[in-house]
Amino acid sequence: MKYALLLVLLLSGCQIGYYGHIARGHLSLMADRQPVVEVLEADTLTGHQRQQLLLSQQLLVFAGQRLDLPVKNVYRDYVSLPEDWVVWNLFAAPEFSFEPHRWCYPLIGCAGYRGYFTVARAEREQSRLQDRGLQVYGAGAIAYSTLGWFRDPLTSAMLQGDDLWLAELLFHELVHRRFYLKGDTRFNESLATAVAREGVRRWLAAEGDPVRVAVLAQRDQAQQTFLALVAAARKELEQLYQAGLAAPEMRRAREQIIADLRRRYADAGAALPALAGYADWFAGPLNNAQLNMVSDYHDQVPLFDATLLACGGDWRCFWRDVERLAKLPAAERALLNRNLHD
Repeated sequence: MKYALLLVLLLSGCQIGYYGHIARGHLSLMADRQPVVEVLEADTLTGHQRQQLLLSQQLLVFAGQRLDLPVKNVYRDYVSLPEDWVVWNLFAAPEFSFEPHRWCYPLIGCAGYRGYFTVARAEREQSRLQDRGLQVYGAGAIAYSTLGWFRDPLTSAMLQGDDLWLAELLFHELVHRRFYLKGDTRFNESLATAVAREGVRRWLAAEGDPVRVAVLAQRDQAQQTFLALVAAARKELEQLYQAGLAAPEMRRAREQIIADLRRRYADAGAALPALAGYADWFAGPLNNAQLNMVSDYHDQVPLFDATLLACGGDWRCFWRDVERLAKLPAAERALLNRNLHD
């Protein structure tokens, strides 16, 4: 998961509160950067961190040459974090609706999440949102993107996973530097998910590593199962929210749907061990805000997959068509995507 810095630094001199918090956090992070080459020379990394840091630089070369992604002046510095996340993101939605709560900012428009550099501040905001009757989901973001405005660093949190995990993460974040549609979280995140997934496939094809190809296939199968489980539960909940029941009855029915989702996950996991990677996610509240986050990252992936296929896999053609899609009304893009689902 990532956090796009909200570019509020330009306003930090004349505003306080949240914008000041973001400005201070960003400046602190930037001040802690060290060039990757110097970090590799020092004796401060674990063996796994060193391996992943070296791999990150190779992946940047691949992304620039083979995926048409912008890699200049990005992820050439490193920051060691005290936590396993760089910012803490909040997502919110009404109790009986999947319409996401949106936060709006200068320059980049509205987004379906808000990030904080401290959990304490995020928890205060979460309490305020819950007092307003909203459901809230909080999660740590491991990567940091300023959409091309600054020299984003690698973080220790980004080096926790294996090679496939790091490759997909880096490609995903680089997409946000390549293209960003103001005010449309679902478009931006689904685009990054689709490109990153295809980027990993092409990287593995270039590497010619059958072991990692097999691992990726297992993870893809687990992900598709996960997405199918979530989509089925979301459809049931959408039907429930449209039923016009009294709130207590609605809550009881919702709790049953969520309980069924957890049970179906446990049943599927018994036959598909790779689903264990989603255990922490299913340990969450499974509320509307959390389910929305999944939709943001995956709902419009079919649209971008079809766009790349129509371009014969050519990235220059693909990015031109992405710009064309971005100019369409959101409702028209959603219809195109639904037709692909059907």
